[in-house]
Amino acid sequence: MFLRQLGVEFTVKIAEIEEVRLKTPVETCIYNATTKVKWVTTNTNVDNTSLILGFDTLVFLNGLILGKPGNREKSRAMLRKLGGKWHEVYTGVALWNGEKITDDYEKTRVKFHPLTEPQIKFYVDSGETLDKAGAYGIQDKNISFIDRIDGSFTNVVGFPLSTTRRLLGEAGLII
Repeated sequence: MFLRQLGVEFTVKIAEIEEVRLKTPVETCIYNATTKVKWVTTNTNVDNTSLILGFDTLVFLNGLILGKPGNREKSRAMLRKLGGKWHEVYTGVALWNGEKITDDYEKTRVKFHPLTEPQIKFYVDSGETLDKAGAYGIQDKNISFIDRIDGSFTNVVGFPLSTTRRLLGEAGLII
């Protein structure tokens, strides 16, 4: 959606990688984004004029990296931990320009309202929590969970527009 708004033509490729957790959220999101780009460059037909973007988003709460929950019980547990608290959302961005990979990240602080069990149940039952870092998508039905945001909304969505735009510009793409 955001690339389309920038007037960029693109194709989506899903990298078949195992996301890992490293010591810090920055190391983790940049490593995973870079690994996704490398997977695409080695497993699909790309030419040296292509630009390949990889993204990885995670939630960081009290020293703990929250990735994708994978099941409903883990979704409920993550949402209970996030309720009423500030946390950080990190997204790593990696860009391959045919010669090298450059990377960066963006961080946004988000505060949830305190959450009730019925709110958590409703959202988890929607099925939207399983494939999202921290068991939520700011663009989903749970928008009422958000009390405050300090930083980039697009970063919390998983596409840090400012960082991506800068990396594309440095690679020579005129937007």
